Amino acid sequence: MHDAAGVDIYDSKYEYASGSKANRLRTFWMQESDDLVSQVLEDLIELAEDDSSSDTKQVLAARKIVSRLKGDKTPEISVRNSQSTVRTASSDAGTNFLYDVSLSFAGEQRNYVSSVAKYLKESGISIFYDEFEDLWGKDLAIELEKVYSSNSRYIVIFVSQNYINKSWTNHERQSALAGRISRRDDSVLPVHFDSTKLPGLPFTVAYLNIHDVTPEYLASRIINKLSK
Repeated sequence: MHDAAGVDIYDSKYEYASGSKANRLRTFWMQESDDLVSQVLEDLIELAEDDSSSDTKQVLAARKIVSRLKGDKTPEISVRNSQSTVRTASSDAGTNFLYDVSLSFAGEQRNYVSSVAKYLKESGISIFYDEFEDLWGKDLAIELEKVYSSNSRYIVIFVSQNYINKSWTNHERQSALAGRISRRDDSVLPVHFDSTKLPGLPFTVAYLNIHDVTPEYLASRIINKLSK
């Protein structure tokens, strides 16, 4: 805490009850501003994420607390024309996205992706995941093109050999890459189950290898990306 925010938790002003570190942290939280508390929490969360033994659910819960403390970055749901629209920091810049993040994947990896989607939804993230949507009667070619090209702040692509061999996932990939080019941003976030290369994405774009990564950890990384 001292390195992160110049806070000496053992200062006498934080002494409370038994004087334990937990009680001092509670006193720090009650006395200091939300900005300072959220800054310290973010640094502690980053330390926890670097520790493979950390409880991922607790990390996700901590990130939700930070989001609430930083009111300007908390996802806000507003109803417009009977649709839920997410307003995030990107909305203030003049760009409205229907989803914070959308997931593009091959069916063979559904079990893994389903767990990621569940954790994101439970954390209050607006997410496009097919099982959360009512797509009955819609033209999927048109609907998915909109989702992946312009309606999502980030598109997480789960790259695998199965992914690049399917027509629907290639449609999603092409839409996501077209949106990335049009907006000139970093909206495409590739994660790899294997060494398969994603056609059309520059080799200089950084990716995550998730071969040995839990869905909970990946969800926490996505939430961290959104918070920035």
